[in-house]
Amino acid sequence: MISEQRFRRVGDYLLGEQKSMRIRTSQFLLAAMLMLACMGVLYFMRTVGTKGMGDVDTWALICSAGLVVFYVLIRSGFSLRMQDPSLAFFQMLFAIACNAIAFVIAGNGRGVALPILSVILMFGMFGLSMRQVMLVAVYGLALFGAAAVYTWHYVTTDEPAGIFVAYVCMLFIVLSATTFLTWRLQQMGAYMRKQKNQLALALDQIQQIATRDELTGLANRRFMLEKMREEVQRAQRTSSPLLVAMFDIDHFKRVNDKYGHQVGDRALQVFSSVVQNNLRANDTLARWGGEEFVALLTDTDVSVGKTCLERVRVKVADIAMSVGDDCLKMTVSIGTTPHRIGDTIEKTLLRADVALYAAKAQGRNQIVCIDSEPTSMAGRSEKSEQRGKP
Repeated sequence: MISEQRFRRVGDYLLGEQKSMRIRTSQFLLAAMLMLACMGVLYFMRTVGTKGMGDVDTWALICSAGLVVFYVLIRSGFSLRMQDPSLAFFQMLFAIACNAIAFVIAGNGRGVALPILSVILMFGMFGLSMRQVMLVAVYGLALFGAAAVYTWHYVTTDEPAGIFVAYVCMLFIVLSATTFLTWRLQQMGAYMRKQKNQLALALDQIQQIATRDELTGLANRRFMLEKMREEVQRAQRTSSPLLVAMFDIDHFKRVNDKYGHQVGDRALQVFSSVVQNNLRANDTLARWGGEEFVALLTDTDVSVGKTCLERVRVKVADIAMSVGDDCLKMTVSIGTTPHRIGDTIEKTLLRADVALYAAKAQGRNQIVCIDSEPTSMAGRSEKSEQRGKP
């Protein structure tokens, strides 16, 4: 147990405690391991007596010093001041420079620079922007071009000229091919992201169609029933009050008959907007069917609910829609009831519908609340089911 804690503390010290820091330091350590492996390859070549090798020790010291600098910059958090805190772009430039020097000092074994360069490019290219990829390619071509010229003129070797030229050609091919492949992969990635965004948009539109009323933009009957069941379960767990209200625009058939369904649709939109704007943010309003709407008032007792619904009733009565030379006025009848623990949501809706029927029977443009089970509920059951359908 103690050793595990010590191991964890060492890991936190080396990699950092924050997840983002650990990701950056872990990526760096992987790159450092690759660099150390390349050093090992050159030392092995020197050990087996590869001809023409230069000062591997100085090269290894430079590479190690660079790794230490990058680690300190990343682990200390200094790199957070830069656009790319992982310093991937600068690490690649340093690694390519070290690889170009290795090409010069590796003597007859300079061909190892080819796979090392490939590893460097594969490890870092795909995390860069396309502009950075092009800069790396130009930088690499220039650096290896200079290394090749220097080696040709100043490094003594018995390596056949044809082999040396082949190495140089392969270096340029690797750089050019990697740049092209990176460009193609980034294009494919951009296309896939576009497709993903389009799919997400399509799914969102399907979700809107499935849960929203097309005319008013309110929640539809299906969504409201699901919402009600969720809130009923929450109310049962927390014993919080829940109020259901049903709205019916008074004499709405006359609007369609007199002005036509186009005006009727616009009246429904105006009505739903007024009601929505005068309910609270945590209340849910849905179009239940035709000119009927249902509101779910969460964490609301009867007294607070009546105050809120009265505000809605007054605001609806203030509506004045211009229809040609006429002014269309609207009123609304509202039936409301609290949900009782143990009742089904269907039973609560039926009580609200009975209350709405009573509001219309008593002269419309008013609110009726039913707290207890009404004696006339059974006779309203079938009619309520029919009126609830769109």
